[in-house]
Amino acid sequence: MILAALLTIFHQMSYSYIPLFTQYLIKTLETKNPNQVVNLPSFVVTFIQSAGTLKTVILYIAISLLLLQVLRFLMRFFESWVKGYLLEKMAENMRLRAYKHIQSLDYTFHNKADSGDLIQRVTSDIDTTTSFLAQRTLEIVGLLATLTFGAYQLYYINPTIVWITLGLTPISAIASIIYFMNINKLYTKIEEEESQMMTVIQENLSGSKVVRAFANEAFEIKKLEEKNSKFRNSIIKANKIIAIFWGSMDFLGVIQYLIVIGFGIQGIKQGTMDAADIIAALGLVGMLIWPIRGLGRMINDYGKALVASDRLNEIFDQHSEYEHDGTQTPDIHGSIVFQNVHFKFPDTEEHLLKNISFEIKQGETVAIIGRTGSGKTTLVNLLLRMYDYDKGNIMVDGVPLLDIKKQHIRKHIGVVMQDPFLYSKTVYQNIAIQSKNIEKEKVQQAAVIAALEKDIHTFKQGYDTLVGEKGTTLSGGQKQRVAIARVLVDDKPILIFDDALSAVDTHTDLMIRRALNQKEKKQTTIIITHRITTAKEADKIVVLEAGEITAIGTHESLSRQDGLYKKLWDIQGKLEEEFNQLVKRGDSNGRF
Repeated sequence: MILAALLTIFHQMSYSYIPLFTQYLIKTLETKNPNQVVNLPSFVVTFIQSAGTLKTVILYIAISLLLLQVLRFLMRFFESWVKGYLLEKMAENMRLRAYKHIQSLDYTFHNKADSGDLIQRVTSDIDTTTSFLAQRTLEIVGLLATLTFGAYQLYYINPTIVWITLGLTPISAIASIIYFMNINKLYTKIEEEESQMMTVIQENLSGSKVVRAFANEAFEIKKLEEKNSKFRNSIIKANKIIAIFWGSMDFLGVIQYLIVIGFGIQGIKQGTMDAADIIAALGLVGMLIWPIRGLGRMINDYGKALVASDRLNEIFDQHSEYEHDGTQTPDIHGSIVFQNVHFKFPDTEEHLLKNISFEIKQGETVAIIGRTGSGKTTLVNLLLRMYDYDKGNIMVDGVPLLDIKKQHIRKHIGVVMQDPFLYSKTVYQNIAIQSKNIEKEKVQQAAVIAALEKDIHTFKQGYDTLVGEKGTTLSGGQKQRVAIARVLVDDKPILIFDDALSAVDTHTDLMIRRALNQKEKKQTTIIITHRITTAKEADKIVVLEAGEITAIGTHESLSRQDGLYKKLWDIQGKLEEEFNQLVKRGDSNGRF
């Protein structure tokens, strides 16, 4: 930044000498005397004056000007390179910092945030901010240098012209302040409207299947048209203000030139100036007029950068979830104990989970059953430290969960969500995404356990089959099984299936669970499900109702005990029995 500032100052200083070569040349041609005093550097004047004839003097002036311009262009190139490097490096660092910070924000933030808005902040807002920091701040340095050197050279020719030119500066400054006050508010509105438009686009593209399934294209297009029209109208309004401002500044600049020309003509009449002085003065006046004119552009970009940087600061002001983290990294084997655990969300006073107490022994399979909204997923989110509980304690292998580092506990828990996210990579890469150096046999073994191997062999490219964005080229069951295989690759001591087996049929569900039970290293498994056939073979079943545990036991005991589980089993069990009888009849008749 300092190097770029010094190069900028040198560039403006060297430019202030350019009109003086013209002044020296005209004075030489007018008087035929090469020893005219002009405010050029002494070594340049000495070099020119060493010429013997008028032609040689003119040649030396041209050579001196050429050498200065070559030096200026070389330094200008280096200056542009330094500024470009500074801009891109600053943007790279800030983008990585913002992305890393967003990654560290808690689960509550991401539940409320719009991904389209976050994408805009990490891309265009950072570009706007860094462009101002790396370019416009250096232009301010250049502006001050230009005014300083331009005024110095012009003062040497005629002090009065300096004061006349600078006398109109307050008008430009006042106009710039008024302009900034109006444009800043408008740019805030533009940023908000662009963010809303980006969110609509992002949601529409992500939910394209839903839009088409409901034949809702016309509604979505109309919704985007409304947001796009608001954004367009705000841009047009801003452009009108910009046009008025720049037009006014141009008019003011022309007035300043006319005043200088008029004063120069008067000076010639009075004998205080000559043609060479007027030509040099007009060249130098531009160094005073155009920087002030450029001040409007800087204020314009400052308004944009201020809004963009405020939006970035909203992100950076969010506290990282790792500010309140544990310190221990114990060996995790899979023993879990919930002791009178209570939890409520920050925006409510009512506890979602109340007095939760149960134990999961290492290697056990525990199913959690409950109605929608009873707190099943929140329970496992507490175990993953996505949320922290308010009261009670959760012990993992004898260590309080809040004392364990969040990343450490998460590395030892494999989670399969109900709606898994697959990357736009191959099937193999999606399964092996946690480790680049994983053995191929492990990937294939995980695919076998997840009942995915047969499906993969039906793909033309096998494991190298490209999965579309979010797994769009796969069926729901195949997506789910890829996610299951991805979790099984690392042999994590704790596995959580958050309603993850609902997308596969009961036969595949049974195959996966039996394969897990037959593994040499049996893991602690937590299964959240609405399917009783999935839960009934678990070592232990926990029934949640309205955030409280109403029953704990095995399938045999709970199916005979009045309560939610028995009601569900009475419904689903009869359906299962009827289906099995139908299958048997079909087998005997050769229909299935």
